Amino acid sequence: MSNIKNKIRSAQDLDREIIAIPEWDVSIEVRSMTVRQRASFVAASQDTSDNGDKIENVYGQILVTCCLDPEDGSPVFTEDDLQWLMTEKSGAVIDRLVTSCLEVSGLKEKAIDEAGKSYSASPTDSGEANLKDDLTSI
Repeated sequence: MSNIKNKIRSAQDLDREIIAIPEWDVSIEVRSMTVRQRASFVAASQDTSDNGDKIENVYGQILVTCCLDPEDGSPVFTEDDLQWLMTEKSGAVIDRLVTSCLEVSGLKEKAIDEAGKSYSASPTDSGEANLKDDLTSI
């Protein structure tokens, strides 16, 4: 491997931030998404199935991907936790946490709002094009 590739590979370029959640009496490390995680997030946000769960799926993807235990770096949430998170916890708290995840990942806050609005019966809806641009811009 070339010297430049070694340098790039060893660079620690994932942003992280500790977020206090006073309502839960915890602090959570919010870490930016890798390229693969961002691609998965974009795919989830552009899902055109009409099951009514799109925004919940996007929120869940973000929480599972970006929220880590600040002490050991392990994921705070798993897919199994999403049911109780979405039905038992405050929307305002979850919104704040998701917004922090998006910000540390270099994604615009309005991307999550657009994810819930972009579905229409037309596959060429202009909202979807805007969503793609918002989610992929750095």
